[in-house]
Amino acid sequence: SATFANRDTVVLPDEMVIKILMNLGTTDIAVCRSVNRHWQTLIDTHHLLARSFYRDCHLTQRVSSLAAQRNQAVERYHLHIRGWLTDFGNGGRETAKQLDNILEDKYFPEVLFFSIPKLLLNSNELTCQNIATIGHLGVVRDASFSPDGKYLVTVSTNTAAKLWELEGGQWREKVTLRHSAWVMRASFSPDGKLLMTASNDDICKIWRLEDDQWQEKGAIQDFTPIINASFSPDGKHLVSKSIDSTVKIWWYVDGKWQEKAIIAHSERLMTNAQFSPDGKHLVSTSVDGTVKIWKLDAGQWEEKFIIHDRYCVANARLSPDGKHLVTVTSGVTTEGPIYYAKLWEFVDHQSQEKVTTQQWQEKATIQHSDIVDDVHFSSDGKHLVTASLDGTVKICGLEDGNWRVKATIRHFGLVTASFSCDGKFLVTASHDRTTKICGLVGGEWQEVVAIEHSKAVINAGFSPDYQLVTVSSDNTAKIWVLKDKENDDNS
Repeated sequence: SATFANRDTVVLPDEMVIKILMNLGTTDIAVCRSVNRHWQTLIDTHHLLARSFYRDCHLTQRVSSLAAQRNQAVERYHLHIRGWLTDFGNGGRETAKQLDNILEDKYFPEVLFFSIPKLLLNSNELTCQNIATIGHLGVVRDASFSPDGKYLVTVSTNTAAKLWELEGGQWREKVTLRHSAWVMRASFSPDGKLLMTASNDDICKIWRLEDDQWQEKGAIQDFTPIINASFSPDGKHLVSKSIDSTVKIWWYVDGKWQEKAIIAHSERLMTNAQFSPDGKHLVSTSVDGTVKIWKLDAGQWEEKFIIHDRYCVANARLSPDGKHLVTVTSGVTTEGPIYYAKLWEFVDHQSQEKVTTQQWQEKATIQHSDIVDDVHFSSDGKHLVTASLDGTVKICGLEDGNWRVKATIRHFGLVTASFSCDGKFLVTASHDRTTKICGLVGGEWQEVVAIEHSKAVINAGFSPDYQLVTVSSDNTAKIWVLKDKENDDNS
């Protein structure tokens, strides 16, 4: 892209330049914008930076109709985002004015979600404002936003999950989702139309949003309690893990959820299974030290690759582009326990006989002093976060084909970590009662704001429009918004 950007003269038609630019990444388009005045106009006029950003970071929110997609974004803008922007500071008010002028533009969603992280990263200092506190009768173990940011589901130590709706700028309880035993997990499908609740009653219930109401539309029943489950990106498959370590894939066919396949390793004790971001693969791990990658081929899940480690592999995730894999390992040697995350790259290998084979090649190892409990790739696949029981969080970046540790965040207790939808921010939640938010500023990760709680923070996560939810052992889930500190102090 640098060679293309630095051309002294423009010899291609504008339409062709736009098509070429749209195939570049956000950073590459930004380079083109800065070195070529003619292309700068084309990029700004056609919202090319915003469109590239949205393509990379918000694909899960796309709907079948571009008009419906725009209408959905405009509704969210009026419901919550505009009020937050106008209360953010001078930069937020100016952004709101610009967005008001393009409400009818077909690329309004792209510009909207490109503007938010740009505004936050350009702010001199941020703070968090608590806008809602949700109480439960027990410890809140988990909470997550729907992909459109309109709903929030919370799970506590009881027999029900609670669903909350953002209505008129306020979070209100929408419905209680009941089971006969503890609810272990709840999560939305990527299109936001389905919700899964997994319980110790051996049942995983599927709820569907119809006519603005969440109704039970199906159930998956196993012979042992289901402790975790998650949808594939297209919402047509679901992977579940039971308390006996059995991992099953289910699919929606003929109006019912039916068992599709059982994922097996040589040892029965499976540790985890995750769909790839493109939904075409699934990666599973086992205490026997094996990692298996399965591919959906002609309607069947088939084992395609197997990776061996000497010790128990507790978790694994594929990057959004499917070219990188991270595995989490723990074991005991003669010199003591070892804990690490290992990064792999998918490569084409050519033998001396010029026969090309595909394989996973080890690229880097990230050491920790205790068990690695949480790993995630950013949405662009260029960053990885690992969180350990020792209270440390390491952020790694992919540079020139190599993975390097870019920043280390330290806590004094068990910690979890996750990226925002666009990968520009990272939030950590720790049993040391703090939540930290870090931003990617000028290519470097910097802490931008910290929140203190009265008790342990168990989990935290962003909505697509930068609301933040934290769940704590104080029996509450709290919803926050990021604010400009200078403006907040003067208000």
